[in-house]
Amino acid sequence: MKVIMLVLVCVLSGSHQLPLNTNQSTGTGTTSHKVSITFIGTVKSLEPLGERELRVIPTDFDSRFAVTVHIESVTPGDAPLEGGKDQVFAVHSPARLLGAVKEDMVGRKYRFKVTWDGVRHRFSGLTAAPVVEPER
Repeated sequence: MKVIMLVLVCVLSGSHQLPLNTNQSTGTGTTSHKVSITFIGTVKSLEPLGERELRVIPTDFDSRFAVTVHIESVTPGDAPLEGGKDQVFAVHSPARLLGAVKEDMVGRKYRFKVTWDGVRHRFSGLTAAPVVEPER
């Protein structure tokens, strides 16, 4: 009976929850190392997911669109994304990500930031900001 009461107290007090910070070691010998990646790229196309078969990099839980980006440069250099290649990112809303209407997104250069889990090819938190080219 005392054990049941102790478990109940722990459950009600919330002390049973695991820490949400996956950067901390849990003592199991495996740690997750999150890496912030920044890359410059030009949006090549936008399309709803499911219209054709695509190999995408998911970045949202509720992805509905595919955004094809030609990546020009990537920091850090050991990131799993490569400059000079096209990548297709699955996102929920291109308008929310890129802050523009479709006609103004394609062909535009952006500075993207994304978090990589450092081990597997899992990405999250994709953001973008337009790159302003100097006038000539």
